[in-house]
Order: sequence, then structure tokens, then C-alpha cells
Amino acid sequence: MLRALFTFSFLTIQFMSFSAFSESDTSDLDSMVVTGSHSPISIDEIGSSYTVITEEQIKQRQVSRIADILRDVPGFAVSNSGSVGGQIQIRVRGAEANQLLVLIDGVEVNDIATGDEFNFAHVLTNNIERIEIIRGPQSALYGSDALAGVVNIITKKGSGPTTISGYAEGGSFGTFHGGGGISGSGDKYHYSLHGSYLSSDGINIASSGDEKDGYENGTISFAAGVEPLNNLKIDITGRHTETKNELDAASLTTGFIIDATDESEVSQDYLRGQATFTLFNRAWEHTAGAAITSTENDFFKFGVESSSSQGKKFRFDYKTNLYFDTANFVDATHVLTFGIDHEKDNFKQQDIEFGGLSNQKKNVKTTGIVVGYRVGLWQRLFLSGSVRHDNNSDFKNATTHRSTVAYKIPDWGTRIHASYGIGVKRPTFTERFGFFPGPFFFFGNPDLKPEKSKAWDVGIEQALLNGKANVGLTYFHARLEDEINGFFFNGAVFTAVNVSGISKRQGVEITANAKLTEHLAIAATYTWLDASQPNAAGEQIIEVRRPRNTANINLNYKLLNDRANANLNASFTGKQIDDFFPPPFFPQTKVTLGSYILVNLAGSYRILDNVSLYGRVENLLNKNYEDVFSFQTPGISGIVGLNMTFQP
Repeated sequence: MLRALFTFSFLTIQFMSFSAFSESDTSDLDSMVVTGSHSPISIDEIGSSYTVITEEQIKQRQVSRIADILRDVPGFAVSNSGSVGGQIQIRVRGAEANQLLVLIDGVEVNDIATGDEFNFAHVLTNNIERIEIIRGPQSALYGSDALAGVVNIITKKGSGPTTISGYAEGGSFGTFHGGGGISGSGDKYHYSLHGSYLSSDGINIASSGDEKDGYENGTISFAAGVEPLNNLKIDITGRHTETKNELDAASLTTGFIIDATDESEVSQDYLRGQATFTLFNRAWEHTAGAAITSTENDFFKFGVESSSSQGKKFRFDYKTNLYFDTANFVDATHVLTFGIDHEKDNFKQQDIEFGGLSNQKKNVKTTGIVVGYRVGLWQRLFLSGSVRHDNNSDFKNATTHRSTVAYKIPDWGTRIHASYGIGVKRPTFTERFGFFPGPFFFFGNPDLKPEKSKAWDVGIEQALLNGKANVGLTYFHARLEDEINGFFFNGAVFTAVNVSGISKRQGVEITANAKLTEHLAIAATYTWLDASQPNAAGEQIIEVRRPRNTANINLNYKLLNDRANANLNASFTGKQIDDFFPPPFFPQTKVTLGSYILVNLAGSYRILDNVSLYGRVENLLNKNYEDVFSFQTPGISGIVGLNMTFQP
């Protein structure tokens, strides 16, 4: 086997260009995406539908929560359960929130303890360098949680001389948000340490009463790396977050959210270390890493802990990429990939209020093997394919695949892209084993089957006005089998079941952006979505919390020789359906949530080269709206802040 491998490598190298072809070492990082393939890829070569949010865009918007900027991503639907700190779910292209994989610095952060979802309420925008989003099935790259897409949050790394930064802001609802850090780099190392604290009195999220629901968030993160050899890099990243959130609860007599003394405390720890070793002038790359995701969710009633859930994921992975070109045979560049990873997921649920009646302690192991190939032909046609096989301790082994194509017509400024993929999502621990006593009596279903998706999309992008403007149109279509209804009422209790039939999702995403003048830029998006699932009678019904129409427009204006910036953003969310469970037997009924427009205004002014004053007004039109039935959301609010950096 080893002899065959080295023979193959030797023959392949005869075609190679020894000019440091490895894309992972490219200097033009702004034009590369690390999420859409097994190795960094130019945005022009991506066949999947993608969005990149830069640090500059985040600064222009001045938002503190990452969900507020993700609301405007094509295909995304945001469900915010009330005020700051309330649960935030994101559904992409009509898929469920736990079918979207979220990464922070390469660590999978979907919470095993809360149904494999990532709660976007607890991650803030400070210290983020960029956010990469890939839509469509990515299970062939990342496994089960990536059935519908991936959000990759990349934090800042140290660069240049030692720099100390700090910021502080405050405003409406008794809000304070401050933090700072230190970072830097040398020829063979880099480092970054950052911390932040957010507190807010919040608003009353209940439909009646006047008790405010506050929130606190403390986060510290670090990243460091060394290069002991010219062909060896070692990196480590870590993140710790602790939050405290005051909650309200559903009334047992009306079903509406009312004032309560409930609280939740969340602790999150993410850690990853990896080593990258290259051979043959960086043409053969090897990366080995290990990561830990640990979360704990504690719930309190009247100041006394009532229940707790914990989740831990241990991951070990190895991946190798072989880069070569065949200029003397066919004008093409190639990337071959092989990878293997092993995960162990641990789930623990503790019930204190009911004397341990619902205690659970479970685990599952998964080993995945992935093979990928990417080729670029004549610098115009780009093809990729990936196959992954997962061996799971609790379910039948699964094989997923994905293929993409992108084609550029430079003379026309046109790019065509398409992708097709098979995705699989395993049932969560909560769906299989969860048991929650109380008014809803939820019982898990250990006989659940994994969900399976087949999806494709095709799109076109067109440059206009000599490259100063760009428009894009993408159509997507997905069919999901064995969709899990995680809150099904069987006449006696709630449980989880696989729904018979096919859940259908299709839609159109439109994007447009233009630099109207040297100082004025405009960007706009629109998504039309048709998402339905079969009911017990086999009829197709609209899925909840999936608005048919969403849109966004953003205007950004730089002035005073770029010392000042003004940003106006308007987001439209159309009508959507939600569930309502009125007592006494909680039969599930449907309600309609009205459409709304959120307008935010932000501005900044650089007082000195290293000191900036900024501010924002959120919900400028003071709209009263709901993303989740009976959860109230904030009205108009304002924030002012100061940001500074200096080099000692």
C-alpha cells in the first residue's frame, strides 16, 4: 500500500509546478473561502451558493449580535424569541435550525444538549474577522449537521506589531457592552487574546405584565500559533462564554407567554489544536487536529435549579491535500483530498424538579471517511466532487456526496454555478431520549430514523457597469424524506416522529450590489421561499417560521475623507405561520405572524487615528413585531460607543 502511494505521488509530481501552489498559503485571502471545499478556494470557483460577510461590513452596521447581520443573508430566516439573550434560531432555505452547521474557528459548535442547534443569541460581533456561509447540502464535507448549509465564524488573529484595543458602549434598556484585547505577530508566531462583557436590563418579552427580562454575557477567546519549521505550523484556538438570561413562560390557562421568574445559565467551551505539515514545496499538505465542544445549560425556577443538560463532543481529524497542475498535458489545476475523522458525542440530562424522573446519560460515536477531487480547466471551468461515508454506532452507515460546477465567461463578466448534494441528519439525543415532565409531557422516540435530503441549485452572476455592479439569481430545490416532527401530539403526550411523505422546499435568491460613487455603495437581497411538509393526512402544509418573502437593502456612505461613515439598513420579513398550543389539552393550532420592516441607522467618526466614536439606532420606525408567537421584541433603541487602539 505504501509503495503504491509513493509511486502515485512520484508520478503525480512530474506534472507539478513547484511554485508553492498550495492555496492555503495564498496572500489574497479576501478572494478566498475556506468553507466551501476541502481546501481554500477562490470565490470565482465555488459551485455552491455562498455569502461572505467581512469585518468592514460588520463595522459599518455597528450591530452587536451576529444574528442581526445574518438576518439579511439570502435564504436565511431568523426567529428571535424576544429580547437580547432570547433564543435565536436560523433556518436556511426552509430547513430546520439544527440542519445548519455552525463553526467557530474550525470547531463544530452546534449544541448536543439542546437539539443540535446553535443558539445565535450568545455570539457577538466583536473580534470577528469574517463570516463565510455556504448554502445547500454539505454533509459530504462536514457530516450530519450540515444537511442544509454551513456558517463559519472566523475570529481575528494577531497580525503585525503588538496592538491593544478596547471599546465601550451603552444605551437603551440599560445596556452596557465593553471589551478589549491584545494581539500581534512575528515572523514565526502570532497571538491574540480578547474578552468582552455585555449586560442589559432587556424588555418584558411576555404579552402582558411589566417585568423586564435581563441578560448577561461574558466571553473570552484566544488564538495562537507558531511555525517551528518552514513547513510546519501549529495553531490553537479557544473560546469560553458564560451567560445568564431571565425568562418568561407559557401560561397553563391561556397558552400565551406571561411574566415568570425563570432563569437560564449557559456555559460554552470550545477548544481546537492542529498541526499542518507540507512537503514538495507545499504541494502536499497534511493537517491533523483535535477539538472539544462542551456546553452546559442550567434552568432555574424561583431561584432554584430545576433541570440541567450537558453536551460534549470530542473530535479527532486528519486531512491531506495534494495540489498539482498538468500544464504540459491539459491546462488544469487539481486538488486531491483524503480525510478521516472520529467523533464521540456525550449527552447528559438531569431533572432536579421532578426527582430525577427524566435523567439521561447517552453517547454516540461516528467515524467518517471522505474523498474529494477538484479540478480547474483552462481557468474557466471548475468542477468538484466529494464522497463521505459515516460509520455510526447507533444508526445504519450513511454515504453522502456533493458535486459542483462553476463556469466563468470573462469577456461577458458572467459566472454560472450549480451544485447537487445528498444530505443526512441524524435524530438528536433530545428527540430520541428526552423526557420532560410538566404541562407538555414530552417523551423521546428511540426508533427515529435519520432525515435524508436531496437538493440542487443553479445560478448566474453578472457584472455590470465595468465591474462596479453585480447582480445574481439562484434557484434552489430540495426534497426531504423522513422529516422529524419534534413536537408531535399523539393525543396523550408530545413526542418526536418521522413524518411520512416528502417535505418540499424551493425558492429564488436574488442579490445586487453596486458602487454608485466613490463614497456611496448599495446592496440588496430578496428571497422567495416555498417550504411545505405533509401532515398526518398526507396533505402538504406550510412549515412554520419560514416567511415566503424576505428582502434587505443597505446603503453605506463614506465621507470626510473616509474619517466618517453612515449606514442605513432596512430588512423586510413577510408573513409567516407559527404554532400555538392553547390549553387544556394543547391541540396544535396555526397562527399567522404579520410582516414587518426593521430599519437601523448607524454611524461612526474617527476622532483621532486610533480613536473612533460610533452610534446606532435600531428599529428606527419603532415597529411592533413577532418572530415567535407571543414573544415581544424591542422597540426603538439607541447605543453610543467609543473604540480605540494603540501600540505600546
